[in-house]
Amino acid sequence: MGFQTAVYADQAIGIPGTRYDDSPLRALSYIINSASAAYNIIGATAMTVTSDGIAQAGSGGTRGFAGILANPEIQALFGAGGVPLNPSLTLNNGIVAACVTMGRIFVTLPAAANIGDLVVFDNTTGALSTVAPGAGLPVGKTFAQSQVIRYTLSGAGVAVIEIDPYLVAPT
Repeated sequence: MGFQTAVYADQAIGIPGTRYDDSPLRALSYIINSASAAYNIIGATAMTVTSDGIAQAGSGGTRGFAGILANPEIQALFGAGGVPLNPSLTLNNGIVAACVTMGRIFVTLPAAANIGDLVVFDNTTGALSTVAPGAGLPVGKTFAQSQVIRYTLSGAGVAVIEIDPYLVAPT
């Protein structure tokens, strides 16, 4: 092994769905029951409440925002394709999962994003994406009560968002 030749200003970025810092965090547990288990991706999916203790990906729930799937370190992960050791952040339906409703977490975003962009989610799949501040809410999207606070992205990648129930929704 050679000697270290570089010192980086930032540490390696975090795992999607994990905490960014030690600021207050609020999460609730729900039994996940989405239209497809493929939608249940930790750090990339917003959930809504369908009934007491049950949530689904997207906006099909009639009882409000459940949060963003998070805390992969406490989830029972069964592996991609049913192979136990294949890494995966996708959860099966029918298990209990944590949904963050307030706090700062790492998430996966599918396209370029800037600090200050508002986070929205697809009404069918719950997949997160962003819109610029002041932009209207795209058709088929719902506001995820979040904004990007760290890591400007030039394409798909991991960023830090702050989920805040007091953010004003785009119209």
